[in-house]
Amino acid sequence: MKRLKRTVLNCCLGLAALFALATAISATPANAATTNIGTLAVGSSFSDTIQSPGPTFSQDYDFHLDQTVSGVTVLATSLAQGGGGFGVDSMTISLFDSAHTLIATATGSTLAAFDSFLNSGLALGAGDYLFTVLGDVTAGKQAFVSISLAANNVSETPIPAAGLMLVTGLGALGGLGWRRRRSSGGHPTGLAA
Repeated sequence: MKRLKRTVLNCCLGLAALFALATAISATPANAATTNIGTLAVGSSFSDTIQSPGPTFSQDYDFHLDQTVSGVTVLATSLAQGGGGFGVDSMTISLFDSAHTLIATATGSTLAAFDSFLNSGLALGAGDYLFTVLGDVTAGKQAFVSISLAANNVSETPIPAAGLMLVTGLGALGGLGWRRRRSSGGHPTGLAA
């Protein structure tokens, strides 16, 4: 009788362990699927939709910038639908170069976006890049996420913020001088000769 109880207990524990292992395997996210966009030309864009029943989602996008471009920024957005049967708790978008160096990243629950030049200060050149999207789906809901990528030239000679402040300050001083001359009837104010 003792032997029968022990056998039944071992079988139950074995089934419980098997069930726990099966649950863990099904909850582990699969490797991210990779979509090859091809060459992303300056002035062009790419968009895609990610759907997932959860508990997580991930998608990778490979693209190339050709030798004719330099000084490029990549604009990236990821927008998740919320409400009803849809929900995303968090998502992260990232841009990597061919050496797997992180260039730019952003996180959010329903919106994540970045401008690679503004985030990193680096203008992109010719080469291969990887854009990744990772997220956690709200329990009992599904993910519906729209992503977009666009390549654009970075301004060749941006005006630094200090230069804009200088121009604004000079304009204000000129306006103040004009106002003083106007209020004094066109005669300069100050010491008389």
